[in-house]
Amino acid sequence: MRVDLQPAYILHSRPYRDTSLLVDLLTPDFGRVTAIARGVRKTKTPKRQLLNPFSRLLVCWQGKTDMKLLTSFEADNHFLSLKGNHLYSAFYLNELLVRLLPEMDRHNGLFFAYEQCLAALQQELDIEPLLRGFEFRLLEELGYALDFTLDVRNGCEIEAQGFYDCHIQEGFYAAAPDIPEAYLLKGEWILAIAAGNYSAPATRQAAKKLARRMLKPLLGSKPLHSRELFKQINPDN
Repeated sequence: MRVDLQPAYILHSRPYRDTSLLVDLLTPDFGRVTAIARGVRKTKTPKRQLLNPFSRLLVCWQGKTDMKLLTSFEADNHFLSLKGNHLYSAFYLNELLVRLLPEMDRHNGLFFAYEQCLAALQQELDIEPLLRGFEFRLLEELGYALDFTLDVRNGCEIEAQGFYDCHIQEGFYAAAPDIPEAYLLKGEWILAIAAGNYSAPATRQAAKKLARRMLKPLLGSKPLHSRELFKQINPDN
C-alpha cells in the first residue's frame, strides 16, 4: 500500500532505534497513522523540525502493517504559533487523539474539527469552550455520543428547569431525590451544552465534569501527561 501527498498533522513523535523517529499523524482520509521517519535524527536539518507537533504536512508513506514507512514529507505552507495555556491545550488534544483514536480508522470530520480548534487556539480564543466542543465531538466520532435534548427513560425532552442524572452509556434521565449533588445536572446546563453555549460558569463546570466522566473509561487509569502539566502551571484549575 502506498499513499501520496496526504495532508497530515503531527500529533506526536518519539525516538525510534538509533537514528529514526516514530511519528503519529492525523489525516483526513486514514485517521491516525503511525509511521517511521527513517534516519531523520542523523543530522539537525530544517526538515527534521517539520516533524514537531502541530506541523501540517503533505506526507507519503507505504506499508500494510501497523508500522508504516514515511517515504517523504513536506511543509503544507500552514504554520502555527501557539503559546502558554493555548499551547498546553493543544498538547491535550493531541494526547487524546493518540490515546483514543484507533489506528487507520477514518474520521474525516474530526480532522477538520481538530484543524479549526488549533486555529482558534492560535487566535487565543477562550479555551474551555474549544476543549469541551472538541471532547464531545471526539466522543461522538468514537460512538459514545449522548443525546443532550432527551430524557432517555421517559422519552421526554430535557426541561430547562428540571434536574437530571446521567448514565454515560445511556444518557440523561430525571434525577432521584437522593442523588449526590456532585452528579446533579440542571436541565439548563444540558441544553446549553447541546447548543455549544458555555457562557455561564455553571455550564462550563458541568460540561467539564461530564466530559471527564465520559472519557475516563476510555482513557483508563494512565494519567494524561498534558493534563498533569496544565495542573502544575495552573494549580487552581
